[in-house]
Amino acid sequence: MRVPTRIARTKQILVFGLVLLGACVSAGTQELRTSQSTAVDREVIAEEEIANSHALTAYQAIERLRPRFLITAVDLSPATARQVYLNGVALGGVNELRTIPASSVREIRFVRSTDAPVFGIGPSGGAILVVSKAGR
Repeated sequence: MRVPTRIARTKQILVFGLVLLGACVSAGTQELRTSQSTAVDREVIAEEEIANSHALTAYQAIERLRPRFLITAVDLSPATARQVYLNGVALGGVNELRTIPASSVREIRFVRSTDAPVFGIGPSGGAILVVSKAGR
């Protein structure tokens, strides 16, 4: 009689272990998803962040919130100038950001040179895409 009881107990422990393992894997996957979405958000400055920065220009907003957007060495093509686009129209270099009032900006997105073709941007040292509140 002891043998079936021992086998039943072993099965219970095995099932409990598998459930526990499944829970751990599920929690790790959720954490991974959260960290990936955070990584994506680091490439974007949203309208609320811009307003809370009290910046006067788009340049000041970037300088205060994500200064690495302005550093060319962050990208893989440091020799090429970073381009600025306002509502899909090329403006020029990063100094053009000084002419865009922060109060008129909905979103600022950083695009690395390796991702530029996905956004339809030619060869560059990356780009800063600015979307105005009136632009969408």
